[in-house]
Amino acid sequence: MYRLVYMSTPRHPLPREELNAILAAATKNNNRNGITGILIQDQKRFLQYLEGDEARVEETFARISMDKRHHAIFRLKSGAIIRRQFPGWSMASKTVDHGSGLTSAVGELVKGCDRDLAEELLSFAAARDRAT
Repeated sequence: MYRLVYMSTPRHPLPREELNAILAAATKNNNRNGITGILIQDQKRFLQYLEGDEARVEETFARISMDKRHHAIFRLKSGAIIRRQFPGWSMASKTVDHGSGLTSAVGELVKGCDRDLAEELLSFAAARDRAT
């Protein structure tokens, strides 16, 4: 089992319809490829966690990296994991309202995760919140 965490910046604010289309495509592709994870978006950044077979996750990340709707794509972490953290979610998603931070959204989604992973994702989100 393998995981990859990245952040990126949308090139423009995404309307709800466009974000829903992205999520629908991600869910379909992830179901087909055995990938699970989360996507959190706050109009200024995407924070995504993907897990599954290493080759499939890396193929997915390569495809995401080519998407012109976002840029400044930074791989935060990748590597082997012992178990899935989001086994029931082909792509859980949370859009953060204007004025709210990523930290609270991440906190809601990582409640069932291993403590170390939850702290790590919360740390990434808190760093982003401090930067805005």
